[in-house]
Amino acid sequence: MSAFLPSLGPAELHSARPRSTSGQELKLQRAAGDFESILLASFWKSMKESFGSPEDESSDPAHETLDDWGIQAMSDAVGKAGGLGIGKLILKHLEPQIAVHVQAKEAKSQ
Repeated sequence: MSAFLPSLGPAELHSARPRSTSGQELKLQRAAGDFESILLASFWKSMKESFGSPEDESSDPAHETLDDWGIQAMSDAVGKAGGLGIGKLILKHLEPQIAVHVQAKEAKSQ
């Protein structure tokens, strides 16, 4: 690494990536991140159910709701930080298709 360039972790590299200006592309980026967050939440809920002990169960009716909120908050944070890279893979696959669609739309309007 250069003395002038700081080393960047995955989260910084993800946020340093140039953002597109198209509203459709921004929506796609948000949807890919949201999809990854939902997928992570599903994984973590399944792991909690599989590996949790019966003693962990609480008689408090709000316990499960608070657990779900915690899992959702973790999933959202990890998804926004780049997550497992699933959102990036989705974007990598769809962005060329959007570029072709945008070019065709611009050609039609001319």
